[in-house]
Amino acid sequence: MILGRWASVHAMNRASIATTLVLAAVCWPAGPTSAQQTSAIAEAEASPSASIVTIAPSQTSQQHWLEVDLEEATERSRRTRNALIATSVTFAVGAILAGIGASQCEQINSSSVQSYQDLSCNTAGDVLLPLGGTIAGLSFVGMLTSGIMLGVSNKRKREIQRDIRRGQYGRRLQWDIPSGALVF
Repeated sequence: MILGRWASVHAMNRASIATTLVLAAVCWPAGPTSAQQTSAIAEAEASPSASIVTIAPSQTSQQHWLEVDLEEATERSRRTRNALIATSVTFAVGAILAGIGASQCEQINSSSVQSYQDLSCNTAGDVLLPLGGTIAGLSFVGMLTSGIMLGVSNKRKREIQRDIRRGQYGRRLQWDIPSGALVF
């Protein structure tokens, strides 16, 4: 019973997929259409000499979006700075735990040929040394990552601030050597 249902559903899915593909193939050459096209638009599209006129955004609109971008960049910079502070504190906690764990251990000289040293730790050292080392190691990676991200986000914020200043003050006055005059 269950297998029969699955086969009929599977066949129905194949049929609906095939129908969709046929419909897409038939409608593909038609292109985009709209029920609200008027004859003036259709004539403008049909004539080869019709030109497209675009209007540049106003300065106030551009300033508005730059200010929105600046707010977002400031927020992003604040979050990455908080992440850097948090990972730095976590690194310090991990280093303290590893230091406490290391103080609970003693070095034992090995009498083997390789002459390396072993650590003999009590229970606290066995727990705190690997735990603190792991926390310190992972938070060090987080510190590096968030520090790089903070530098990048601050750079982006400075670029947006520079664009805002350029928009407010316009181009700088500079000396043009070929013409021998001051130009903007």
